[in-house]
Amino acid sequence: MATLPLPANPFPGMNPYLERPDIWPEVRNRIIVGLADALTPRLQPDYAVRVQQRVYIDTEPGTFGGAQSRIPDTMILADGTVALRPEIAAAEPKPGASAVAVALPATELLRQRYLQVLRADNMEVIAVIEVLSPSNKSGADRRDYLTKRTEIERSTAHLVEIDLLRAGPPMPVIGDAPPGCYRIIVANGRLRPHADLYAFGLRAAIPEFTLPLAKGAAGVSVNLNAVLSHVYSHGSYNMFINYGQDPEPPLSEDDRAWLDELLREQELRAGQGE
Repeated sequence: MATLPLPANPFPGMNPYLERPDIWPEVRNRIIVGLADALTPRLQPDYAVRVQQRVYIDTEPGTFGGAQSRIPDTMILADGTVALRPEIAAAEPKPGASAVAVALPATELLRQRYLQVLRADNMEVIAVIEVLSPSNKSGADRRDYLTKRTEIERSTAHLVEIDLLRAGPPMPVIGDAPPGCYRIIVANGRLRPHADLYAFGLRAAIPEFTLPLAKGAAGVSVNLNAVLSHVYSHGSYNMFINYGQDPEPPLSEDDRAWLDELLREQELRAGQGE
């Protein structure tokens, strides 16, 4: 069987079709692993790059939101009796009452990956790299993510926060943010509360940024655009994308016209009258 060339990302930077809810979780995981693979040979032997994960409970599977803490409905007391939470006990049917058929809400575990850069000599966390998911930006998981973000800000670790999703409110910053539907925030732990914010749109390549390292060490540049291009080429996403349709969420009229022309030039969308 002949080897065909891998498909290239038709966009100069972020591909908005990759934001589709059924595609993005895999894209996000591939980006995280791709960043780890790109950084490891440049950081060894002084640093190690580890893929870590947090686990949340999603009470609305498939919606990328609704992560909640685990509060049990029943407790075993010291004397061996079983007690219900007060609000559950109040709703319990009294003796003699007829039962009503109900269904329990579905739950799903959300496993969200992120990167840690560790010093090889003492395993100190030097930097944390986050790639945001839809649940990070909205719903109960946003609150949990912002709590984790605050914990990092209160430590000495650097934070890199990558937002390649147009849907949902952006993460809070103080100051006037430049226009752009996508963002990268680089918060050097030695310069807090100041941080660098890179804002960009569909028509530009994803900007390179510098990952800070330990005090006295020069940072390393990160080419996220190259990582995304590799993810697109090796993920066969062209097989699952219909470029004849517009991406969601909707684009501005100017961006929609630009996207339409770009896709027609690359013969990924039929021209008018065809």
